[in-house]
Amino acid sequence: MRLAPYLRFTRNSIQTLLAYRANVLFYIFGNIVQTLVLWYLWRAIFAGSATGRVNGFTLGEMAAYLLAAVAAQSAIGGNAEDVISDEIMEGSIAVNLARPLDYRTRIFFGHLGASLYNGVVVSLPALVIALAAGASVGSSGARLAAFGVSLALSFALHFFYKFMLGLTAILTTNVWGVFNVEAVVSGFLSGALVPLAFFPEWARGVMGLLPFASMVSVPALAFAGKLSGADFARALAVQGFWVVALALFSSWAWKSLVTRVSVNGG
Repeated sequence: MRLAPYLRFTRNSIQTLLAYRANVLFYIFGNIVQTLVLWYLWRAIFAGSATGRVNGFTLGEMAAYLLAAVAAQSAIGGNAEDVISDEIMEGSIAVNLARPLDYRTRIFFGHLGASLYNGVVVSLPALVIALAAGASVGSSGARLAAFGVSLALSFALHFFYKFMLGLTAILTTNVWGVFNVEAVVSGFLSGALVPLAFFPEWARGVMGLLPFASMVSVPALAFAGKLSGADFARALAVQGFWVVALALFSSWAWKSLVTRVSVNGG
């Protein structure tokens, strides 16, 4: 398969997002504010700890977790579900299905472009300012490598998950409510806002097995040095399982619904 035609969608996705400069500035500003609020909140929480540890985290480990979570959430934050649902709602998907390009591959490379935009343009300024505000983190080659491997699996998992989410536009007239509920649920269960270690043990065990934790919590914990050895291998196995499971399920869902999509699209 020739990649050149699909790489154009990656470039076009980035260019489209950068075209709306006001939106770019607001997204950057919003991410900076959210990151700083979380950092100062956690710093205040740790200031009240007599031992310097809260639920097994030191302040440095929490800073590393927070910044890695922000980076991971942005780096996997593509827009596959928005593109698919918009095309289904508008009916343009019928035309796109008739083109000599694999639809799912096209969506993947567009999703990749949005992820690169979010990871570099939106999150990088927030990370730099958070570091300037005192959120210093330790790093090592092993931790960076672990973070990179886990983040790659997170990206694949997130794409298949978002692809399936976009297909819900076939089954419901309006996807706005579905997407908003999903954003709240995934943000809570993924550990993006609060590390799973702060939940009750029974809830932590269940949440750790769900795909949401594999998207953000696992790479963030790996970067913070909270996952190593057998624990890291086990977390990667869970991530790999969900990548395969959602890849198979999304493929089945697509094949089952593609005829109906083309009919709805005209």
